[in-house]
Amino acid sequence: MLAANEERFWRIQREYLQRPEGDYAELLRRGEVSSPDGADPEAWRAEIRRKARQDKVSVSTSRAGDRAFAMVNKPIGREQELEVIAREFRRYQALRELRNRSALLGHELVGWIRHDVESISLCGHCGARLYARTDSERIEDGEALTEPCPGHEPVDLTRVP
Repeated sequence: MLAANEERFWRIQREYLQRPEGDYAELLRRGEVSSPDGADPEAWRAEIRRKARQDKVSVSTSRAGDRAFAMVNKPIGREQELEVIAREFRRYQALRELRNRSALLGHELVGWIRHDVESISLCGHCGARLYARTDSERIEDGEALTEPCPGHEPVDLTRVP
């Protein structure tokens, strides 16, 4: 992985895991956030809603088991709807294609962490990294795209279960 991409990868991961400015700041920065492990989901949701009310920010919160989630409600103008949908679809397609390419090397990506136009992921088996930038300056980098996953067979994406 190129040094600049590696630096961005670790910074995104560190900010996601450590949330140096807190969960509410992470919500405002990313547009969505989930409760950390061990947090009381209802207390966490109440705190997020309290801060949002104070700042007059519209948020939605929900709960699934022992986790809670929040996202900012940002209405977009009618004239921007198609542009936003198209941009998100292009991002989805790019990340799906990267997941499929890494599977050809035996990797199984465990999900994506997003930071604006950048996304990172790891192989759940070997920890191979993947960094992607999905705007006009498209970047794809990491071991998950260049090195086979040790001990795991490549995935046959044409096989239907």
